[in-house]
Amino acid sequence: MRFKDQVVVVTGAASGIGESAAQLFAAEGAVVAVNDWRPEAAEAAAAAIRASGGQAFALPGDVSDPDSVQANVQQVMARHGRIDVLVNNAGMIDYQPAEEVSAAAWRKIMAVNADGVFFWAQAVARASMLPRRAGAIVNVASPAGLAAIPNNVGYVASKHAVVGITKSLAVEWGRFGIRVNCLCPGITETPMVQEVAARNPVMWADRRARIPLGRPAAVHEQAEAIAFMASAQAGYVHGLIMNVDGGMMSLFSGYSLTAQTQRHQAQQAPAAAGAA
Repeated sequence: MRFKDQVVVVTGAASGIGESAAQLFAAEGAVVAVNDWRPEAAEAAAAAIRASGGQAFALPGDVSDPDSVQANVQQVMARHGRIDVLVNNAGMIDYQPAEEVSAAAWRKIMAVNADGVFFWAQAVARASMLPRRAGAIVNVASPAGLAAIPNNVGYVASKHAVVGITKSLAVEWGRFGIRVNCLCPGITETPMVQEVAARNPVMWADRRARIPLGRPAAVHEQAEAIAFMASAQAGYVHGLIMNVDGGMMSLFSGYSLTAQTQRHQAQQAPAAAGAA
């Protein structure tokens, strides 16, 4: 019960990592505000938590709209008087070659993935965390916030921005007792990833081959990392950019694990034949 009686807001909480994190916070005693841009989805996710014995309520809103964010924060403050933990999880992806990205597409992905993180962090800090000199913020970025991936310039730029926002807020707000950290989740079995894998199975197989642990993460594994950074157990963890990626970023060389294994086997085969 690390979060007993705490008030936690999770954006993008109606599916995937956000939904798993919301469930975990509720299971450990928190009152969870389930934010999503789809009202029905937000209510369904909150209802599922309540059905499991947790405390949760739907908080539909658009993270890219500062007025919507302000209204959401005011709702939570009116209802509970404080916000102890903010998880900025909402995000989107849009695969396109850089030369084909329209101005509208660029603005949308930056608005959701980067602007929304800052709008929420600023609004929560002003309303609750700065006055109380306490709070924890966990921003969800991506390995694409640390290295580029092809045909996704908007996603890469926006997730690099999340990493930068995290570092900047950690530097500015640490003196107020507000801890700010960032999760970079590797390939995880979320609906968004499953959709991409279904559209391009060859690419998906190649990406799986570049994970040293040999498998994607389960959503609950990413939720556990979020909860740790938000908890008192991480009281001196601040400004951390945490990779939870099965070792993927450690394979910085770009080599395929499958190709390397095949090469090793081919090199060993003549020696084994000579020994025989």
